[in-house]
Amino acid sequence: MKKSLGFTLIELMITIAIVAILIGIGVPSYQNTVQQSRIDDATTLINSALSYAKNTAIAHNRFLYMTVSANTLTLATSTAVPLNQATVVNKVTVTTDSTSTLSFTAPGTPTIIFRANGTIARGNIIRYCTGDSGIDIAVGINGEPVSTAVSC
Repeated sequence: MKKSLGFTLIELMITIAIVAILIGIGVPSYQNTVQQSRIDDATTLINSALSYAKNTAIAHNRFLYMTVSANTLTLATSTAVPLNQATVVNKVTVTTDSTSTLSFTAPGTPTIIFRANGTIARGNIIRYCTGDSGIDIAVGINGEPVSTAVSC
């Protein structure tokens, strides 16, 4: 009897089934990792923007106003509309994918006002969502952020 070289059809089908199962397990895990990475990146950007706003208000001894529009945090010397009538100090765009959203969630407070001593007039919550999860960043009156995971 002559021994044949190669694989049988059954061996190939079993190998393909095992590979398909491994891919089926790996893809959702990978998607969750990517989504969490986007949230972590956005959190870092928002926290940096808040820290910059607080430190700049203290350094220049003046009020600064942070607004959000089109996934961009804008720090300016006033809330004049149009914004080109105010001096824009800093802009941070927080967009990691086409479905992400950035907004203030506290009702009636579309602006964070940083006082000259680095405190803010009233606390606010910045929400960043991508997909079905996101993060709320509560900005306390001392200007320090506290992050909480949320589902969107």
